[in-house]
Amino acid sequence: MDSLYQKQILDYAQKSRASTPLDRPTHAATLDNPTCGDRVEIRLEVGSQTVKNISVAVRGCALCEAGAGLAIDLFTGQNDQTIRQLTDEFSNWLTGHDTDAPTPKMQHFTPVRSIRNRHKCVLLACHATLKALPAK
Repeated sequence: MDSLYQKQILDYAQKSRASTPLDRPTHAATLDNPTCGDRVEIRLEVGSQTVKNISVAVRGCALCEAGAGLAIDLFTGQNDQTIRQLTDEFSNWLTGHDTDAPTPKMQHFTPVRSIRNRHKCVLLACHATLKALPAK
């Protein structure tokens, strides 16, 4: 269990806790994980088809917070197509469908790969971001 909560994961969790709410988001969404009670609210400032700023509010476990911190890191400055691709790649890797982590930052979540019931916790912020983005 100690390897699950390694420093990098705890750093991502801290990043999400330090997130300051955006006053005037252009897009927002909230998602719940009914299995464990996690909740993530994502607020985005999108301009010129690029995510300029992201804020998160998480009520959940450290892994849910860490997933939100990763989303802030990965998705800021990206367009919706890249965000969708990163989310798909992260999900596929996390669930064992791909052998290599799509980015070095995602590799920090290697200990979670073997704990299937925690995948939804880690991916909740990614899915909330997708929900917030305009439908394609």
